[in-house]
Amino acid sequence: MSQDTGETTPLLSARAPATPLPKLQLSILLLMRMAEPVAYTVIFPFINQMMEEVTQLPKSKVGYYAGLVESVFAMIQFFTVYHWGALSDRLGRKIVALIGIVGAMVSVAAFGLSRSLPMMILTRCIAGAMNGNVAIVKSMMAEMTDETNQARAYSLMPVAWAFGATIGPLIGGYLSHPAERYPEWFGESAFLVTYPYFLPCFVASLVNLLVIIIGIIYLEETLVAKIKQLPSEAPSPSSSGTLTPVDDATTPGSGTLTPVYDASSAEAQEVAPQKPTLFTDQIVRVLSISFFMFLLSSCYQALIPLFCYSPYEAGGIGFPPSSIGLLLSVTGVTAMFSQAFLFPIIERRLGPVRTFRLAMSGLPFIYIALPVAHYLSPLGRPTVWTVLAFMIVAKTIGHMGVVCNSILINNAAPSRESLGRLNGIVQSTGSLARAFGPAGITALFAFSQEHHLLDGQLVHLVLITIAIVAYLMTGRLRDVRATWRQKRT
Repeated sequence: MSQDTGETTPLLSARAPATPLPKLQLSILLLMRMAEPVAYTVIFPFINQMMEEVTQLPKSKVGYYAGLVESVFAMIQFFTVYHWGALSDRLGRKIVALIGIVGAMVSVAAFGLSRSLPMMILTRCIAGAMNGNVAIVKSMMAEMTDETNQARAYSLMPVAWAFGATIGPLIGGYLSHPAERYPEWFGESAFLVTYPYFLPCFVASLVNLLVIIIGIIYLEETLVAKIKQLPSEAPSPSSSGTLTPVDDATTPGSGTLTPVYDASSAEAQEVAPQKPTLFTDQIVRVLSISFFMFLLSSCYQALIPLFCYSPYEAGGIGFPPSSIGLLLSVTGVTAMFSQAFLFPIIERRLGPVRTFRLAMSGLPFIYIALPVAHYLSPLGRPTVWTVLAFMIVAKTIGHMGVVCNSILINNAAPSRESLGRLNGIVQSTGSLARAFGPAGITALFAFSQEHHLLDGQLVHLVLITIAIVAYLMTGRLRDVRATWRQKRT
């Protein structure tokens, strides 16, 4: 397989001082990154209960269908996310990103109005078809950072996700069935009695609406080709400019995005070098590990609510929706703080590859904790929560892999112009994993319990095996530099 020059370029022996980040623009990107998991995770605490009420299925059969509702989102996204990324390479990042948030806003509100399984599936399909924001936000972040500050910027993305993944389950867990839970406020609302899951979905929709308004007003375009042209007497930046964060003169440390024209590259364009391949060895390796990482993550998101909701006799621990929402939120909070404060320190000391290996080493312990929690659940809730605390620590360590994956992919990109497509491919890889993960793992959970395979624990053994394989695959990764960020002289 052909190699990209970025794979053979040695790393700098010493790190340069970090370039100031464009704070306003970065904050907007983080808000956009936060809005998606609010809409995505708000259904997790109540999806199994909703499925049971809508389909009238027994608890032992819910797992076969709950995972399907969660999987169709990623299944449809797999076919569309690359095209959203490619479209952002042509039309610009801002407009495509805003379209994605509009899709999330509309689809999550419609999900709350669902009264049948086909309607639930349709609304999740719409959400998946409209959502390509992960690839676009990653591309925008790559375009506004350099190698001195990318780790800090990328470490904030999982913080934003974790914050959204903290809010979403809390909203879903505590606002579902509001007429029963809060009769003094909503007891007389016939609408909320008929649609007991609309309120949490509507609140999640409002969060996305707020982010849309902020994005329309304040978000700047980062794709160089779409930035306003320089005066006619100056050469056009659209072909060879770069986007550099600089300090804002009026607001110290805030930083703005400034297109910088590289004059020497005009001569290089006349040579028209051969277009570098997108699939270098490093990229293929990272994509392969990404698939397993996304697969495990999607399995976790689908399995945890089902595992917690299922009674002990059905292989779970018998938590109510409010406790499920609390567990998911606590996991999100710990991930948020670790990404904000621990990851930048660890990555700066170890580098992205060794940090990636450390993160992947934590994944097997997540799935070891689940059967332990099940077998110890007769001892009482405090014992179960102690085991789940161990699981949360392992999940927090593993969550660092998301940031490392983004850094390694963008460092290995052959050119700035390929970022949208490349991150679209990464997201497509994740969508493919999420298309099979939730439906497959919840069905395997139900099948394991129904047929008593390994005392119902076959599902956990499968996940532990996948996690170990993913960790071993990180041994072939190498640290590479993002050559597309280098300024020519």
